[in-house]
Amino acid sequence: MLSNQSKYLISCVTALVLGLGSYSLFYQQPSTAKSLVNSNRLGGDFSVETVNGPFHLADYRDKIVVIYFGYTSCPDVCPTALAMLGNIIKKMPETQRQQIQPLFISVDPERDSLDKIDKYGQYFYPSLISATSDKQKIDAIVKKYGAYYKVNSPEGSDDQYFVDHTSRLYLINKQGKFADTVPHDLIAADLQTKLALLVD
Repeated sequence: MLSNQSKYLISCVTALVLGLGSYSLFYQQPSTAKSLVNSNRLGGDFSVETVNGPFHLADYRDKIVVIYFGYTSCPDVCPTALAMLGNIIKKMPETQRQQIQPLFISVDPERDSLDKIDKYGQYFYPSLISATSDKQKIDAIVKKYGAYYKVNSPEGSDDQYFVDHTSRLYLINKQGKFADTVPHDLIAADLQTKLALLVD
C-alpha cells in the first residue's frame, strides 16, 4: 500500500504532466504548422458569417486585421488572449486604433451561434468582429493560416466537450497579406510594437 507521502508525490507529478500537456495543447502547434509561420505561403482571402452578414477579408484592405481562432466555451486561454488584444488596442492612439480591425473566428459553430459570439466578442473590445461558418470553410481558413484545432468529445457527451487550438494572433496588413503572428505568451510584450509597424 502506498504511503501518504508517495500518494502526494504521484499527485504532484500527475499535475505537472497535465499542466505541461495543457500548455502544449494551447500554446504550441504541430510541426507542420510551425514551419509555415512567417512564411509567404500563409494567409489569403476568405469569408465568414457574422451577425451583421458576411465578413470578407478583401473588404478590409485599408485596415490591419488581427485574427484569433478560438471558441466561447474556452475556459481561460481565449478570454485571456482576447482581453489582452482589446486592452492593447485601447491604449494605442486613436488614429492608430481606427486602422485596426480585430476578428475572432469561432472554430466551434455547433455551440457558437452568431448572436452568442457577437456578444462574447464585444465584451473584450466594442469593435471586435466575431464570426464563424460551417466546418468545411473553417477548416480551409485554419489551414490557410497554419493554425490548428481539434474537437475532443468525452465519451457519452455530445455537448460538453473542449477544443484544443492554437492560441496565436495573426496580423494581416493593409494590402491583405499575412504580415506576422504573435504567440499567446508574447501578446503582452510584442503585440503593440508589431501593430505600430503596420499602421500609418
